[in-house]
Amino acid sequence: MFKDLTCRTPQSPQQYLFSLYTQYVLLELKAHALIEWSWLLLMNFGLCESVEEKNRTRGAYKRRTPSTLSKIKELMSQADPTVWRCDPTKHEVGVTYEEVTRLLQGYIENEVDLNSDGSCGRDCSYYKSTKSEGCFDNKFCSEQPKCSGGVYDCRFVESDMKVCQAAKNSSRRYEFIQYESGLVHGKEGSCNKRLHNANSWNRWIIQECSYCLCLCDDQGIHSDRYFNLRPVFADVDRNRVVTGLRFVKRNRVFHLQIQEGELLPLGVINESTLQWKPVDEYSVTDKDVQEGIDFHRLTYEKRSVDLDELKADDNSVVTGLRFKVRGTHLQLEAQFSRVDFQSGLLIDPKTKSYWRSACNDQQRNKLPLKDAQVSTRSSTASIPYSSDNHFIEFTNTGFEQDAGQSTVPFIDMQDVVSEPAVPLSGIGLYYKGQDGFGGFLAPKLITYDFTPHVQLPSWESMQPIDE
Repeated sequence: MFKDLTCRTPQSPQQYLFSLYTQYVLLELKAHALIEWSWLLLMNFGLCESVEEKNRTRGAYKRRTPSTLSKIKELMSQADPTVWRCDPTKHEVGVTYEEVTRLLQGYIENEVDLNSDGSCGRDCSYYKSTKSEGCFDNKFCSEQPKCSGGVYDCRFVESDMKVCQAAKNSSRRYEFIQYESGLVHGKEGSCNKRLHNANSWNRWIIQECSYCLCLCDDQGIHSDRYFNLRPVFADVDRNRVVTGLRFVKRNRVFHLQIQEGELLPLGVINESTLQWKPVDEYSVTDKDVQEGIDFHRLTYEKRSVDLDELKADDNSVVTGLRFKVRGTHLQLEAQFSRVDFQSGLLIDPKTKSYWRSACNDQQRNKLPLKDAQVSTRSSTASIPYSSDNHFIEFTNTGFEQDAGQSTVPFIDMQDVVSEPAVPLSGIGLYYKGQDGFGGFLAPKLITYDFTPHVQLPSWESMQPIDE
């Protein structure tokens, strides 16, 4: 799957082969109809070809068509049915991608402020899970926004550093950190603000109060970390089904939005009815909006997303979706409805539709994102990783690469649709990226499997002609 970068086409390979099948059948039928019509015309003028020639032509058509169609059907059964998006030519925040912000972010704090008693007799690695307790003597802590949430996984780098803080409207805390030895964390450049000194000091000569580099889980108003849990449905009362997906962000909440369209006979979608169904634009602070019911909040302990493909039973299509929380993992579920292929009508979608999620019997494997660079800084296009039985964990970018200031993976906001639109046999979430970079979380489509409907023409009206 994905090996041929099929994201460059607006159709899945399987859908393309079905289009080839329909075009081939029509072309052969038109060509042979023209030949038959020509014979009729010649007969009217008394110039009819021999019966032997007619039978030879019909026989060639009957021999050629089955072998071609059987080969197309074989290829369809093996072809990739997924639709996904390549990286855009130019990344643009808010248009092609979005970020979870300030979930885990590099944060400088002196150990004296990580203890309620103001002590500093331990080393930085001791502080695995704590919080900021104060601001001793108005040192560097008074020159930066305090971490209002949990402080995690501290480490010691060097005693003395200079810090370039980010602008107030930025989701970052720091642009870069420059240590006394010359080591730099982040992308060094000119600093729009003055460099702030953060120098460790000694207490009672033998005890050093060190500055630690930690991770801050800051759940404030500047942190966009929420995922919608409300179910989303196509309008099945009007025989509409899901035909496309995209992530959108509204009021700091990430939604997986659906495109819907009316299903017609033989798996055709009425293109004039295609529309993106509006999302619920609630705010997490609204009255009667509840965490765990309406939205999921990412935290240090709950920041995993399962990567799955959800597929329907035969003769079923996608008509809805939702996110559910399984343990500490966010997981996608899909609603499927049965359909009569010939008529295109959904079969009792209000009562006979069913939900499907991934099987949880096996232990999932984590796709590691360690010491990653900012996703959009890769000069090479992202490559999808396997989604089978894996999960991804939102985490910070690398300290040396980015001072740990961004949360990765980023979220791909591009429309994922097929052209022409088709009903879907499934949907999924996957991760794409390059080694050393944060990559992207993105949705994908599994187009309807038309393979069982590839049939040979009827030969009843094409019996050999007697002399």
